[in-house]
Amino acid sequence: MSDEVARIAAMFDALAPTYDTTGVIFFGPIADGLIEILRPGPGQRILDLGCGRGAVLARLAPTVDTAVGIDISPEMVARSRAAFAPWPNIRVEVGDARDPDPALGLFTAVTASLVLFFLPEPVAALRHWRDRLTTGGRCVISIFGAPGAAWQAIDEVFLPYLPAQLRDARTAGPLSPSSPDSTVEQLFTTAGYTDVHTVTRPLDTRFAGIEQWEQFSWSTGQRAMWLAVPEPERPAVRATITDILHSSPHPDGGYVLSQTVRYISGVA
Repeated sequence: MSDEVARIAAMFDALAPTYDTTGVIFFGPIADGLIEILRPGPGQRILDLGCGRGAVLARLAPTVDTAVGIDISPEMVARSRAAFAPWPNIRVEVGDARDPDPALGLFTAVTASLVLFFLPEPVAALRHWRDRLTTGGRCVISIFGAPGAAWQAIDEVFLPYLPAQLRDARTAGPLSPSSPDSTVEQLFTTAGYTDVHTVTRPLDTRFAGIEQWEQFSWSTGQRAMWLAVPEPERPAVRATITDILHSSPHPDGGYVLSQTVRYISGVA
């Protein structure tokens, strides 16, 4: 395991206890959109990469013959295994999404929700994923699209603190929210997929207050952005973000942040 992969695994181990448990409705709707594109059903065998706490697996469990989730974080895997213990058709293993173990076998579909932008060589990963597909099998992923003004402003608060690899992924990389659909689709085409297309869905996320937003942000991949901020400067960052949230009130209280999510699919 490289130092970078070990760092990512350690970060997700640390946030596993609170991941998708802060009361913010976020990963579920994103998984719903992926399932809508995938349209799983009986007879299918699906590999879910970077499965986390199982947002996608939970939606596959009632519909497919077999679903295998892998995640680099042993803590995530332990919690997912416990959650899916009642489902004999669901299996969760520790594994590297960059190159899934061939011993897992072949699948009718591969899914990866909010995963590909964490991987340093996305085309190589997509090729390895295609190798795990039966002929005509599909790969369906989700990544972020354009953020709303408030979410963009929050990202910009963190930008001066980010190391180069995080800054590039957020602002200029081929899988960044600002990248054109054609750029992302070209990654799939270069990796050997056909019938590649993108569907975009809006996503509004409500937070009860700044405390819930902060708990949520520490419990997701955004934790890496917080960790890049020197601890003495975090109160000032929090205060700035509080002002931004005040600009996006929800009619029923709290705040709402808007963005889009992109679903890209291709055929092996």
